[in-house]
Amino acid sequence: MSLVSLAPPPARARCVTFEDEVVPPRGPPGRARPAGEQEKRGDRSVAPRLSPRPRAVPDYVVRYPAILSPRQQEGYKGVFQDQLAEYVDLHRELRATRHPPGRTGSSRQDSAWLEKQRRCEYLKKKLTHLKARIQEYNRVTHPSAGGS
Repeated sequence: MSLVSLAPPPARARCVTFEDEVVPPRGPPGRARPAGEQEKRGDRSVAPRLSPRPRAVPDYVVRYPAILSPRQQEGYKGVFQDQLAEYVDLHRELRATRHPPGRTGSSRQDSAWLEKQRRCEYLKKKLTHLKARIQEYNRVTHPSAGGS
């Protein structure tokens, strides 16, 4: 008689790509590929323009998974409050300037304005994600409370 091990199979590694790791599919315009990098037609099963690109996963999706405990929920609430204060200040500043890039100021000011705008959009998405995680936890742990 032989004993069979019922251990679960080893976990498969997941490939996660973050937004800041995604490399544009082509180099700058007019740049030729080195000789060793040239591709022949028919080498690939999918045309280069049609090949699937890795889907970028924002860092907060990986960093803030589903909440499993009251302590974790309190941590998420703390992060939400901190990030909300930054978002409100940044949003207020952007609305006050309302200067679209290229209209006034130097290109340095334009790039700073665009960076603030990108940060503001990122924070809005992150706050939405955190809020959804907190509400989801509340729905699961307190179903009669309505999820708020």
